[in-house]
Formats: sequence, structure tokens, C-alpha cells
Amino acid sequence: MTVGVSAWRWGGQRLGIGRYIEYLITHWSMMLGAGDRLIVFTHQPLDRDVLARAPAVVNRVVRPPLTNALWENLLLPRAAGGLDVLFGPSYTIPLMYRGPSVVAIHSVDEAEPGEHSLWHNLTYARKYRLSARRARRVIVNAQSTKERVERVYDIPADKIDVIWLGVDEAFRPLDDPALARAIRLKYLGIDRPFVLFCGGMSRRRNVPMLLQAFSRLIARAKLDHYLLFVGPNRAQLPLRELAAELGIADRVVQTDGIFASHRDLVPIYNAADLFVLPSSSEGFSLTLAEAMSCGTPAVTVSRAALGEVADGYAMTIREPDPDLLEQAMEQVLTSPELHGQLRARGLDRARAFSWRETARRTLQVLRDVAEQQ
Repeated sequence: MTVGVSAWRWGGQRLGIGRYIEYLITHWSMMLGAGDRLIVFTHQPLDRDVLARAPAVVNRVVRPPLTNALWENLLLPRAAGGLDVLFGPSYTIPLMYRGPSVVAIHSVDEAEPGEHSLWHNLTYARKYRLSARRARRVIVNAQSTKERVERVYDIPADKIDVIWLGVDEAFRPLDDPALARAIRLKYLGIDRPFVLFCGGMSRRRNVPMLLQAFSRLIARAKLDHYLLFVGPNRAQLPLRELAAELGIADRVVQTDGIFASHRDLVPIYNAADLFVLPSSSEGFSLTLAEAMSCGTPAVTVSRAALGEVADGYAMTIREPDPDLLEQAMEQVLTSPELHGQLRARGLDRARAFSWRETARRTLQVLRDVAEQQ
């Protein structure tokens, strides 16, 4: 079996989907059979140890490096001839590709009113829908995502496979007070406790609401905590201005989260008193799963995939609301007993997060499609 992967999102800063691709290919390199070959199509050459370890994994650079949409739709179809199956891990497949294909849809955010611009809904959202309809099978990361793909994209249920994402085994409790103190000094400039938000900032993740709830909490409960954002502010949210208006400019720190290795996040999760993700809409959240795997108590919203992962294992609120968010954060930060219970529950939930199992099940879907020819 020869599998191709449209891996343009593997390069650069690897956030959720980039890490998804990397972990899949890393594990596939150890699962491929004697007659299997994996071709990873990219804009630029990859310098990854996994490619050196596995002769069956080949990086094929397709040039010129056009914009992602033009590259995938104009150049990739010509380079992908002779494949048994093409995998689109990032919502799309080339719309002109005629061979068997599988696409991964990670969320259907356009179903949320006002979530995206009209331009996004007329371009990207349509391309995602067309890709899901053209692919032989669709892989989603949660049951709630499957239900949205069925309803919004009009895809039959029996064409959709639900496969949860995993967590790297490095994400575990460290129980190292000296390292935690070093992390606080490095990122905050002071040895104070902090609340952590990790991931790219966007409107659907309700960053302004989190700032509002945090400002109320530290003023009313007289807490010493800081709020640390780790991740790029691609939505250009006015973080500093909002923090200044709320009187917490000296308590809010943001770093773009560019690390030599994704595992550099492990001590940051461990040093945090609390992880918070107040999204209105979210597919399976890698950062939520990683925080729980490190034993960091979490506060999130009981919606869609967040509820599937976190209900009963984290502190969840029924909807994004500053009052509910403030109350939930206060309960966790002021009750050592609850804090310890959530730590234990999160670690218990973390047993369900396995990249090896994610890779195995995804490879089986690809093999099934390849064998149907």
C-alpha cells in the first residue's frame, strides 16, 4: 500500500494540526508493513528524525511553494499519481484529485453564528464541505464533531469514523518544585502562582471573557495569581489594552509559544495551578488533554468535544459566561481538596489518550480505503 499525506501544515510552528500530522507519521513509521510506503508531500524539505529512522517514509517536496490552497489544489494532484490512497489531515483534499482519499475534519466552527467572517464561510468552509463529500471516508476527533459533519456537511454517518487524538507520553506529572519555580521566574519574572491558557488565541476561545473573569477573581478573592497565555495571537486580539482597561496589565503575560520541541510545554503545564479553556466551540483539544495528563486541574466548557473529554474529570461550566467562569476558577484555586480531586480525575482520564492507538486506527481506515479499489 502506498499512502500519500498532504502535510503542508507540518512545517513552521506546529500547533494542533501540525502536531497531529507529526505524531501520526512518527507512529506510522513503526507500523508500516513490508509492502507499505508513506509519501509525505510538503512545500519545503523536512528535517525530521522520523524520516531518517524509517526508509518506508519518504518526503517529497512539491515546488514551487505557492499559497497553501493553490499548492494543494494545483500542484499536489500531479505529484500524487499512483497512490493507493491520499490522506488530507487538515480539513481538505485537492478538489481535482480523482484517486481514493480520506480527509480529517477537526471541527465545524462555521456552524457557530458569527464565528467566522463571510469570506471564510464563502471559501474555506465550502472547501471543507466539498472535501468531506469527495473523500471516501471522513475522520473526526469526537462524536460531537461527527454529528456536526453529518448535519452541516450532509455526510452519511456510515462514512465517518470517530478517532480521538492522543497525548505524548512525555506529558505527565513532574512533581519538581525547583523546576516549577524556574518556570514561574522565566515566564512571569516573579515567583508567583499562575493560571494557564495554552493554544492559539481566537474569538471562539473567549480570551476577553477570560481576562474579565480573572480580573474580577483576583480583586475579590485577593489572589496572587498571574495569567499566562502560551500561544500565538493570530486573531490580533487587543490583549494588552484589555488587560490595562481591567487593571490587570501587570498580571497578564503572553508568549507566542515557539519552542525547540513541543515537549518544552510539559514543565509549563506542571507549574500552572490551573488550566483554563473557555471555548464556545472546539474539536478535541490537545491542550486540554495535555494539561490533564500532567495532573493540572482544568476549567472548561461542557460543550461539544470539550464536554466529551472533560465532564466528570475537570471543572466544567455549562456555557461561556464570565460569572460562571469566575466562580469555577475560584472554586478550584481556593479549595486544596477540590484541586487534588481534579488532579486525580484528570490523570485517570489521561489513560484514554494514546497517539499509538490514534495512529493505528487511522492507518486502518486508510488501508480499508486502499483495499476497496
